[in-house]
Amino acid sequence: MDLSPVTPPRAHSDGALRVAAPLTALAYPAILWCGVRISPVFVAASLIVPLLALLAAARLDGRYTPRARGIAHLAVAAPPLFSLLGGWLDFQHAIPLDSLRVWIPLWSALAVIAAIERPRAAAVETDAAEAGAAKPAAAGSAGTPTASRRRLAVAHGVSAAVITLFALPHLVNHLGGLLGGDMHIAIMTALRRVYRHALVEPVLLAAVAFQVASGAWLLRRKLARTAGWLDALQTTSGAYLLVFLLSHVSAALRARVRGGDPNWRWLAGGELLTDPWSVRLVPYYFLAVIALGLHAGCGLHTVLRGHRVAVRSSALLAILTGLAAVASALILTGLFRA
Repeated sequence: MDLSPVTPPRAHSDGALRVAAPLTALAYPAILWCGVRISPVFVAASLIVPLLALLAAARLDGRYTPRARGIAHLAVAAPPLFSLLGGWLDFQHAIPLDSLRVWIPLWSALAVIAAIERPRAAAVETDAAEAGAAKPAAAGSAGTPTASRRRLAVAHGVSAAVITLFALPHLVNHLGGLLGGDMHIAIMTALRRVYRHALVEPVLLAAVAFQVASGAWLLRRKLARTAGWLDALQTTSGAYLLVFLLSHVSAALRARVRGGDPNWRWLAGGELLTDPWSVRLVPYYFLAVIALGLHAGCGLHTVLRGHRVAVRSSALLAILTGLAAVASALILTGLFRA
C-alpha cells in the first residue's frame, strides 16, 4: 500500500470532486430505499458514498479548500450520521422533523458550500511562512502549541486503549451471534458483569466522551493540511468513529432509559434488508468495525514510524483492516440469520 502524500490537484480543477461527496451523501437515503424496494444490491451500492468521500478527502488539498475537505469527511460518516438523526428524530413527536427533513436540506446546503468555496491561492506561501515562524517555537519549551497537540494526541490514544479493552470483547460477543441469539445474550450477560460495574461503566463512558471531544479537536487541526493516503485514512476513519460513537452510545443509553434492553433481540429486531428504517443499520455496522481496525492500524503505523521501529507498519495496517473486514462480514452474517 502506497501511503505517500497525494500530489495535490490544481485548485481550479477539483470542482467536480468537491461537490461529488455531498451530492452522493444527499442521495444516500434513496439508495438505501432502493435496497428495500428493488434489490439488496443497492444496500451494497450505498458503500459508494463513503468510498467516494474518502477519495475526495484524500485528493482535496486542505490548504486550498478546507471546507470542501471537511464536508468530504462528514460524507464518509454518512451512515452513522443518518442513523444518529434517525434515532433522535424519527421516533419523537415534540418537533415536526424527522431524519429526511434534516438530511435533504443539510446536504443540499453543504453541496452549495463546497461548490462555491473559493480556493485559497496563497495557501502554499502562507504555510511556508507559518512553518518558518514556527521553527523557533517548536524548538522551545514543552508549552508550545505543538507540544500541547502531542500531549492531547497521546491522551487520545490512551482513551482509545481503554475503549479497545471494551470493544474487543464486544466484537467477540457479536461474533457469538453466528451461533444464535441465545449464545450472544449468554456472552453479553457474562461481560456485563464487568463493563456495567458501578466503577467500570463511568470510566468507559468518560473515555468515550473524551475520545469524541479530543478526536473532533485533532481532526479539525488536520483538515486544513495537505493529505497523504495515511492521513486521509486516519482522519476519515476517525470522523466515522466519532459520529458512530455518538449514535451508538446514545441509542443504547436511550433504550435503557426507556426500559429496553439493548441486546441481540433489540439489535436484530427489525428485518435489516426489508424494513425501510432498519436497512440503514447494515452499512452503519459493517463500516464501523472496519473503521475501528483501520483507525487503530493508522495509529500504530504512525507510532511505529515515529519511533523508527523496524517493522512493516503498512503491512500491519493492512492486516488489521483485513481482520476487521472479515469480523464485520461475519457479524452481519449472524444478524442476517437472526
